[in-house]
Amino acid sequence: MSDIALFEGLVARHQAEIYAYIFRMVRHDGEAQDLCQETFLRAYRAYAGLQGAPNYRAWLYRIATNTTLNALRQRRTRARAVAALAQEQLRSTTGDPAGDLDQRDLLERIADAIAALPLKQRLALTQRRFQGLSYAEIAEALGMSEEAARANVYQAVRKLRAQFARELDEVGL
Repeated sequence: MSDIALFEGLVARHQAEIYAYIFRMVRHDGEAQDLCQETFLRAYRAYAGLQGAPNYRAWLYRIATNTTLNALRQRRTRARAVAALAQEQLRSTTGDPAGDLDQRDLLERIADAIAALPLKQRLALTQRRFQGLSYAEIAEALGMSEEAARANVYQAVRKLRAQFARELDEVGL
């Protein structure tokens, strides 16, 4: 099988989750699509030079993270990059309009709190809780040790729990 066919399979397997990850950081469909395309373009350029048997998923997350952070730095919007992060994951299913309004308010407050986390904690939490990456994959994607990845997720959750202890228990985070 050619390198192009192998890379096309890699894109097919991971494109949707990479797009979702980028979208959660930039909160804009068109920009997320552009950054996803840029991520896979950069990955394609580097693909032939890979040696050994890398964890392709973590490798793609690292490229996506770097590509997206570079774009966010250029636009100076990092503080608001994931303001809608929790909304997609924690939607109310009660059917109660008053409860839904309260839930939306809580989700906005949680999203704001996540956006206010230090960058590494925010990225590690997003990759672990919302993207389902292992600590090893997070470590590789963010260029840190597995212990540092665990510590960043732990610190992020600890900060959120301190701020939203009762509410987070209700929504299962």
